[in-house]
Amino acid sequence: MSMIEILGFSFALLGILLAIRQNKWNWVSNMISSVFYFFAFYNVQLIADAYLQIVFFVMGAVGFNNWNNPKYASLDAVSELTKKQIVHYFISFIGLGAMVIGYTSIYTASDYPWWDGTLTAASVIATIMAIRKKIENWYIWMVVDLAYIPLYLIKGYLLSGLLYGIYIVLAFLAYKEWKKNIHQKLLA
Repeated sequence: MSMIEILGFSFALLGILLAIRQNKWNWVSNMISSVFYFFAFYNVQLIADAYLQIVFFVMGAVGFNNWNNPKYASLDAVSELTKKQIVHYFISFIGLGAMVIGYTSIYTASDYPWWDGTLTAASVIATIMAIRKKIENWYIWMVVDLAYIPLYLIKGYLLSGLLYGIYIVLAFLAYKEWKKNIHQKLLA
């Protein structure tokens, strides 16, 4: 366990706790976490995960900006996906996954290009959904977090494996909290 992993872990945990409360500062905390995790993942040849941290950093800035927008700043901004949006996100996941897996398989020394690439694509899609306050992002995060645990444990990142176990619980709590917002909106 390195200091880089500990710092990444700490800021990531703070970020998810803030996200549950729909606090816009979650994006900044996660951006800081991404910087630390970029170096941590690159050092153990999780190349897609390392590059994902760059994407997370940029998406963190977009998320922070978006959640400053009155349209998304309100707790009432949480919504559910339409069937058309579900299809759109699924097709985007397949396309992005194919590109990431192809790139990491051919051009990098990634130890697990399929595993790493698939989870990277799902993480990008879930983050876009979170930026737009789509409640289904939490479903994706629960599955992704569960799938990341063994990958991190194999790589010796015990603290990160623990973090993703905690993430599963927190993603479930976040889903419940955001669901309350949808329910209250329907009652209003």
